[in-house]
Amino acid sequence: MSVLVAVVVLSSAWCAFNTALLVAVVRRLRYQSELLSEVERQGVPARALPRGDTVRDFLVHDTRGRPVTPVVPAATLVGFFSPTCPSCRRERARFRAVAARWPGGSERVLAVVTGPAASARFLRRLDPVARIVVDPDSAMRQAFGIESFPAIFVLAGAGCLSWTGIHADAVPGLAATSSGAG
Repeated sequence: MSVLVAVVVLSSAWCAFNTALLVAVVRRLRYQSELLSEVERQGVPARALPRGDTVRDFLVHDTRGRPVTPVVPAATLVGFFSPTCPSCRRERARFRAVAARWPGGSERVLAVVTGPAASARFLRRLDPVARIVVDPDSAMRQAFGIESFPAIFVLAGAGCLSWTGIHADAVPGLAATSSGAG
């Protein structure tokens, strides 16, 4: 009988320990979720050149043959996407919503896709709100120091980055009114 009592007490203690451990793990997950939500609201920097850096010189052409350089007359929204990136597929709609309201219209918005010329199809829905650039030799990707996709930038006058991130709806000044539709 005393062995049975010992087994019941030991089992109860083990269950209490597991329950306490489970509660601790759930609390930690909730805390991590809150931290990630806060980071999402503030915008995550792109894995590329940081804000304040100057983009290296490059010369490419958009799909209509117009030249593109890092020297721009006004703030320009630049988004880098890869057709093989699942996050890029989700981010296109956000980028399109922000680009549609960008000051200066589509002349001040660049949507860049890396890979062969056929990759331009990946961004065709952005054509009404952005100039599309295919970057087959990665000249722009290297100039911006991009290590992962998506990457979103606000390029100021002389090629200086005034903002970097991975979510277009976190771009300062436009984030609060972004609908995410696209």
